[in-house]
Amino acid sequence: MSEELTKTKLLPIQGKDMDSIMQNLETGVAELFTSERYQEYLKTMSKFHNYSFNNTLLIAMQRPDATLVTGYRNWQSMGRQVKKGEKGITIIAPAPIKRKKEQAVLDQDQKPVIGPDGKPKTEEVEVTLCTGQVFW
Repeated sequence: MSEELTKTKLLPIQGKDMDSIMQNLETGVAELFTSERYQEYLKTMSKFHNYSFNNTLLIAMQRPDATLVTGYRNWQSMGRQVKKGEKGITIIAPAPIKRKKEQAVLDQDQKPVIGPDGKPKTEEVEVTLCTGQVFW
């Protein structure tokens, strides 16, 4: 890690569960479009053309100075080795396992639908995302 990066510039992901990562993404998107960080985002986006919008944003939030980012095995296949003890960047990766999750049913205005019993209706949905690590 370069010495010019301070803890205030690095925005680590708080926790490893998908809900907190999605909350961090929502916060990051709101900050992105309401601050002067948009140019910084576009610069970062140009470096990570193979990553989704969400993953590009996660990379920029955690390591704004990252230039070449790929998974551990890809670095090895290119004859490179990740430094011992190096921390990865958390991104959203496709999951080989599907899980079910209870989620509130929302109307067209994104408000919870209330059932006849006065409680919000829920439905079971499949979650097919997990987190992964990439390195720079």
